[in-house]
Amino acid sequence: MSAMKRDALWARLREGGLVEGALPEAGDARAPWFVRVMLGIAGWIGALFLLGFVGAAFAFVMRSSGAMFVVGAGACAAAVAIFRAAPKSDFVAQFGLAVSLAGQALMVFGVAQWFERGTTGIALYVMLQQALLLVLVPNFVHRLWTAWSCALAATYVLVDAGLFALTPAAITAAFLWVALAEFRLARHGSLVRPALYGLALAAVGTAVLHGNLLSLILAHGRHGLSLGEPGAWFGRLASLAVLVWAVVTLLQREGLSLSSGQGRVGLVGALILGLASIKAPGVGPAAAILIVGYANADRVLAGLGVFALLGYLSHYYYSLQATLLEKSALLAAAGIALLAARLAIRHWWPDDAGGGAGANKEAGHA
Repeated sequence: MSAMKRDALWARLREGGLVEGALPEAGDARAPWFVRVMLGIAGWIGALFLLGFVGAAFAFVMRSSGAMFVVGAGACAAAVAIFRAAPKSDFVAQFGLAVSLAGQALMVFGVAQWFERGTTGIALYVMLQQALLLVLVPNFVHRLWTAWSCALAATYVLVDAGLFALTPAAITAAFLWVALAEFRLARHGSLVRPALYGLALAAVGTAVLHGNLLSLILAHGRHGLSLGEPGAWFGRLASLAVLVWAVVTLLQREGLSLSSGQGRVGLVGALILGLASIKAPGVGPAAAILIVGYANADRVLAGLGVFALLGYLSHYYYSLQATLLEKSALLAAAGIALLAARLAIRHWWPDDAGGGAGANKEAGHA
C-alpha cells in the first residue's frame, strides 16, 4: 500500500472515531518464508564450519573435562550475545542456536566425566543448565528446546529414583501450572509461551511413550514405586488428581461454581477421563493438554493434545498389558460416558449461536 493510500485510510478511520493520534510508522516487512529458510540453512552451515575449525584448532579440549566445560560455557555466553545482538535476524538466530547447542553438549560431556557413573547428578546438572539458559537466551526455538530438555532431565531423575509411576503426573502438573498462570504472566509472554510448549511436548512424550518407557525400565531392572502395585496405583491416582485440579481451576476461572449444572458436568467429565487413565495412564496427560488448549483458545496445544490422545490410544490398543476384550470395553465405556457428558453440556450450556437463532425465531413469530 502506497504512503498516500495509507494516509487517506488513516484519515477516514480517524474521522469515524475508530483510531486516534498520528499514523504509525510502517513496520519492516518480513522476508518470504523461502528466503528465511535459506538464511537459516546458511546460519547452520556457517556455525558448523566455525565449530569444526575451532574443534580442529583446539583438539586438546576434548581430552580435558575442565577444558570442555570452559569452552562450552564460552560458546553458550557467545550464543547469548549473538541472540541479543540481532534478535530478529533469521541467519543470526540459527547461527546462535547451533553455537549454543554445541556449547551445551561440551558442558554436559565435561560434567559427565566428573560424575563418571553418577547419572542422576548429570541429569540434575542438565536441569539447572537448561533452566538458566531458558531465562538468559531470548529466542523462541531455543527456549522451547531448553524447557523440553529440562523436563526430560527431570523425567530421568524421577525414573532413576524409582518414581516412574509419578512421572506423567509430575510433568503434566508442571505444564498445567504454567498454562493456568499464562494470563497472569502475560508480561513475560516471550518466556512463558515457549516454556509452555516445551513442557507440553514433554507431557506428550510421557503420555504416548508411557508403555515403552515401562518396558525399558523393566528390562533394566529399575525398581521402586514404578514397579510395585501400590506405587502404580498411587501414580494413577496422582494423574487423576492433576486432571481434576486442572478442570476445577478452569471452571473457577470462568466463574462457574462446582455446584452449578455446568460445574457438575465438567467435574463428572474429568472424573470419567481420570478413571479411564487408571487403566490407560496416558489418557490423563493427553486429556489435560487438550482441555487446556481448548480453554485457552490455543490451537497448538489443542493439536498436541489430540496427537497425544490418538498416539497413546493407538499404542494402548496394540499393547499386550491387557486383553483385547478388556481394552475394547474400557475404550467403549469411556466413549459412551463422554458422549453422555456432551449431551448434558448441551442441555445445561447451549451454544450461543443456537440460543441466538432460537431467540430470533421466537421474536419473528411474536
